[in-house]
Amino acid sequence: MNLFLLTIVYCAITHLLNMGYAPALGIYLIGLCLVKGFLSEELKDVFNGEGSKYLYEKNGFRNSLMELLSLILIFINSYLIAYEPFTRFEFVFMFFLIAGVYRFIFWGITRTIGKKINPKM
Repeated sequence: MNLFLLTIVYCAITHLLNMGYAPALGIYLIGLCLVKGFLSEELKDVFNGEGSKYLYEKNGFRNSLMELLSLILIFINSYLIAYEPFTRFEFVFMFFLIAGVYRFIFWGITRTIGKKINPKM
């Protein structure tokens, strides 16, 4: 839930500062990926090297949903900044890009950060 609130605040800041498409998307994704990379214990934790079923059981439904909604919100925010209608190919490409970034990088970011802040998690 904290990640989702951070995402909403970040989207508001990007609109207030009138940031471009690439910086608005890049700063958020690269920043959180760097944080996850520094706080992860192993390389397989950074890129989610385990199976999807294991990751889902480890992260839980609520955290998984909040992480996915945060990622989708960032892509929608970036799309609204540089509004251009998508062709069918671009829409399909964007869907697979979101799915890939979520599966291999973004999934588990809440648990990774939470483990370092609160070791009892």
